[in-house]
Amino acid sequence: MRKQTSAIFISFDAVAVSGITVEASKIARQLAAKGIRCYLDLGYDIKVDKGRFGQPYDAEREIYDGVFTLVRIADIASIPDYNVGFIDYAHQVLIGGTVPAAPAEQQAILLAIERAAGRLTERLLQQWERLGIGYVFVENGTLPENIIYTKALYLAIATYGKRHAKGNFVIWRDHDLMWNSEQTATKYGLPPYRHAVKPVRSPYITYVTLNHHLKHKLEEWCDNGVVVTVKKNTYDFSKGQRRRDMRKTLGIREQDVLVARTTRIIPQKRLDRDIALVHRLNALYRRDGVDRNVYLVVAGDPGEHPGCYDGLRALADALGVQPFVKFVGALQHSFMPGQEHVDTIEDLYHSCDLVSFLTAWDYDSYGNPIGEAISAERCYITSSYEFYWEVYGRYGFAAPVMRTSAEQDGLPDDGFVSEVHKLLGDRAAMREIAQKNYRIGRSVLADNVVNILDLHAEPVEREAAQPRRHFPAFPGPLLQPRNN
Repeated sequence: MRKQTSAIFISFDAVAVSGITVEASKIARQLAAKGIRCYLDLGYDIKVDKGRFGQPYDAEREIYDGVFTLVRIADIASIPDYNVGFIDYAHQVLIGGTVPAAPAEQQAILLAIERAAGRLTERLLQQWERLGIGYVFVENGTLPENIIYTKALYLAIATYGKRHAKGNFVIWRDHDLMWNSEQTATKYGLPPYRHAVKPVRSPYITYVTLNHHLKHKLEEWCDNGVVVTVKKNTYDFSKGQRRRDMRKTLGIREQDVLVARTTRIIPQKRLDRDIALVHRLNALYRRDGVDRNVYLVVAGDPGEHPGCYDGLRALADALGVQPFVKFVGALQHSFMPGQEHVDTIEDLYHSCDLVSFLTAWDYDSYGNPIGEAISAERCYITSSYEFYWEVYGRYGFAAPVMRTSAEQDGLPDDGFVSEVHKLLGDRAAMREIAQKNYRIGRSVLADNVVNILDLHAEPVEREAAQPRRHFPAFPGPLLQPRNN
């Protein structure tokens, strides 16, 4: 039996680069320093609404080269009923509740899910044995995107843990949950989320959320049968790295203002707010006869949501600020491999005056760009999204905050614009605020989730493997959905 000296990260996000994979990469670098090889499944075959089911890894391999070896379950579509059509249909019927189905049809769907989960469990176990997996990190596995995969993971963890006499070898980290993710769209239906897979009490799993609100909601949903740990994302507060100044290549003068927005280009991130803010700030400088321009530099993939990207370009054109809004494509972090000779997110932060995070009220449960701004010793501006005060605000970080709520989630108001304008006019105050935030951040944004695991203990293996679980064949085809 192969020695268990590797770790696998399984993302339910299905995005090549996101806050989730960035955090995973930070952990992987720590594990690599301890001689642990790391694998990553990006979740293309898990979260099917991203349109990447079955899409081969290509540029993704280069992005993660030296950090992760990218893997996935081979030929996963050969598992009966494990396909985009069924996964989406099951989600609409059982989770979203957007497609009505008779009780008999719902039961048929549930039976098919159990069957597919059983087959997938065996594939997962085969993969983990082949790769010599000693540690498993599940990222966003509780959100009911694909309950087949979630069920299979729990079965695989239980079997693998027993087979190898494991202790705590799994960190199940939920960055987002049903109570905070796309609530207005009710993508995951309404409480009590009857068919979503609840976390189970297990000697093998530590459950983690990013804030206390989600911890309490998750524990309550599980009838307090599990204990959830809160661990913040962490950032690099070391100094002395050489950074590129991107201002010259972007045509931005020293006296101009560079507002950095590092984000996915999707509607929920509300980049329309940044464009509106740039318009209003430039208008104030024109009014006052000040030779200063405000530029918004957006680092994100324009191809993720082409409609959103096109709409933002049209908005900038309509407001007359198209020359001041620059989309530079997706940038990687400097700690990712192959970034020595290209611009990185850290280079953009080094070049900017201000980092923006004017996200929607109900979308983000953490807000990585704020932590990145703090560790880069840059001022930031933010919306008062639902979890801002718990994650950052309560620690005394100073910043202009655009007041938002579930009922009021529109564009920047006069008061916020005025506050940002005043801050930009006082460089000494900006330096003082950035330094103060840096000092606070260094003390509260440093405890890493990897500390949960005992990485010094040699994994113990049993001589005899436990027999695999075999699942009965599904008794018949699914009932056909009715066209009422």
